[in-house]
Amino acid sequence: MRLNTQHLALTALLALALAGCGRIETSCATVGNVKPLCGVQMPEDIEVLPNEGGLLIAEYGHNGELTGDLVWYQPGPEATFVALVTNDNITTGAGELWGSADCAVPDKLSPHGIHLSKRGATHQLLVVNHSSYEQVLFYEVKTSSDPQLPPALEWRGCVTFPEYAVLNDVAAVAGAGFAVTHMYNRESQAMAQFKSLLGINKGHVWLWYPGKPATILPNSSARLPNGIEVADDGRSVWVNNYIDQQVKQHALPSGEVLAAIHVPNIDNSAWLPDGRLLQASHKSPMGMMPCFGVTEGTCAAGYELIAVDTATGTSETLFSSSKGELFGPATVAVQYKGKLYAGSFSGDRLAEITLQK
Repeated sequence: MRLNTQHLALTALLALALAGCGRIETSCATVGNVKPLCGVQMPEDIEVLPNEGGLLIAEYGHNGELTGDLVWYQPGPEATFVALVTNDNITTGAGELWGSADCAVPDKLSPHGIHLSKRGATHQLLVVNHSSYEQVLFYEVKTSSDPQLPPALEWRGCVTFPEYAVLNDVAAVAGAGFAVTHMYNRESQAMAQFKSLLGINKGHVWLWYPGKPATILPNSSARLPNGIEVADDGRSVWVNNYIDQQVKQHALPSGEVLAAIHVPNIDNSAWLPDGRLLQASHKSPMGMMPCFGVTEGTCAAGYELIAVDTATGTSETLFSSSKGELFGPATVAVQYKGKLYAGSFSGDRLAEITLQK
């Protein structure tokens, strides 16, 4: 039975790859209301700094196969991507440690999801990192008084997860802890994703608080948990379950399901200024297969940016791209200075999107 399952998985994945268009676009010219911002590696997740201080970006390392930087970007005519933390200075900083006392120092920076939050009088950046260990890293964010200058990120420790863990996205919660999505138990990535589709290798959410071991959030078992965001009071989280096509609200720490809203193929989330949850949705997961591992140009694949009213369960599509054009597919989008900025797990660019009025 095991051999048969593997054969079916490989056959299915080959068919998906052949079904994808595989078109790589390298132009950085503006098309319509989408302006590609080139010069960054796989900008998988984005956070907005306060006081219009710019964007923090995690350069995806393709689940540890590549290194990536933590980057700052302030949009403007002469804007450039500024690396704040690289593989050579992961643990720069000399302050109080916020993570586990026994956390092993990461041997590689290969980011995935990130989350910016207030921590007392300062700001904290949490980073999912794939090195020899699956970890969540802590950084203190020291912003500049001049929003045109980059902040500094200072190391504040980490938390290591079991060897079988495969983490995706993270969110700070009340009590100086965090919740982090676990996609599936570790094995061949292709096989794990295929088993997720069948519901055989499910994921969940880990919940961590200082001084305590990480525990699994009750009722969070799902097929391919992906993005995660926290409510304003820090006492519940919204989890994007990609294959189940639902965003679920879980109370903390009980895990009680408070709400479930249908949204297709959702990756990461970000709160909009109007209180809605902005979701990056993929139009065709099959069509994205050729996009994995693309580091130059962009892999044309369709996506939508959907604003979800979590109070009513209603949604509005703010932007839709049928083929990805010169940017795609989006994994996240944030609103900043009246525009949307979208990132991707693939390619070498952000997208600056001007919405039609």
